[in-house]
Amino acid sequence: MELYIQIIFVLALAKFCLKAAMTGRFWTMACYAALAAIVSLAVYPVVIRQPANAITALLADRELVTDGAVLTTLEATLGIFVSIFLLDNYFKPKGERRKSVFVVKVIPGIIWILAVAYFEMLFFTHRVGADFGATAAIYAGIVFGTVLLAAGLIHLLVRHESMKLELKIMLNMGILLIGLLVNASVADSTVVYATVSHVEWGALAALAVGGAVCFLSGLLLSKIDIKKLIKRHN
Repeated sequence: MELYIQIIFVLALAKFCLKAAMTGRFWTMACYAALAAIVSLAVYPVVIRQPANAITALLADRELVTDGAVLTTLEATLGIFVSIFLLDNYFKPKGERRKSVFVVKVIPGIIWILAVAYFEMLFFTHRVGADFGATAAIYAGIVFGTVLLAAGLIHLLVRHESMKLELKIMLNMGILLIGLLVNASVADSTVVYATVSHVEWGALAALAVGGAVCFLSGLLLSKIDIKKLIKRHN
């Protein structure tokens, strides 16, 4: 069950990096990365007080899980509709486009904050006995570098804004579907064991690699003129 939570958080962070990339400016991307790093430093006093099985304990609370499902559903649904609206605005003639919608396009959501806190908790569990302040600073540096690098790669690889918006829709749909799956799974469970949770790094890595391959494949296929290939073949 925790693997589903990890997937939601990975998708939320990917969406945060995508929003940074949609600004199209390096310094703005750096501001997004700095914001994520500052958030990680701000929440670490709360993170270090959490037990190793915090997520398992939270999943045992059906009311909390339901509230979480509502949050993910609202954010994902709103993100999908906003992306559709932005796509419609993008395909309008330049004279009819609304420049004010740029603000809506780059405003980050909320789930990414929970994702930063969750992965920070995992990071602390791998540095047991280390200084809390130093560990938080190292994690903040990793977050800053990761967000900036991911945003830069998205900006370089996905050049068209329409493709960025389509990617945002897919990320929101993934968050929506998995969030509903988690809610349904917990609602049907009769017993939740409060054991120490383990991260399925292999499964998580396989999912990340598979998603990257699908994304790159779609990016390459979008640049191939299929009509010309068919004409040549004929």
